Amino acid sequence: MPEMLVATAVGAITLAGIMTTYVMSLKGFSAVSNYTEIHTSGRKTIDLFSRDMRAVNSIVSYSASNLVVTIPTAFTSSGSVSSTKTITYSVNRGALYRADSSTGTKMLATNIYSIAFSLYDKVGATTSVASTAKGIQIDVQLRKRVISQIQSEDYLSARYDMRNKP
Repeated sequence: MPEMLVATAVGAITLAGIMTTYVMSLKGFSAVSNYTEIHTSGRKTIDLFSRDMRAVNSIVSYSASNLVVTIPTAFTSSGSVSSTKTITYSVNRGALYRADSSTGTKMLATNIYSIAFSLYDKVGATTSVASTAKGIQIDVQLRKRVISQIQSEDYLSARYDMRNKP
């Protein structure tokens, strides 16, 4: 009987150690998975944003968390813009949306904790006047929560010159 009690105690301690290791490994895997998810969606968002911003020919409206721009869709034989489309970037309930006047609205990323658009003039100084802006920067902070605790965080920032904007 004493041997049975000792064996049960050793087995329980071993099982507790194995379960603790398993739970900690599962938490770590979950955190890496969540980070990968938010980083991937953030990178895809920045890539699409870069494609749009390099083509911008005018800024319609701008705020720290909302941006409306026009992009040329056709040119005349002399190189002048003959038609444009409007692109809007906006945040609603932690998700970033891209509304295209020609194709509709698409959700780009979720888990947006904060986003900020900044304008820069031709010499690289910060400006708030859209008509003098030649560059634009996006700063995005993504945050994934699990049971109301921050589990994964990522911060992405990129700055682009608007090539079609005089």
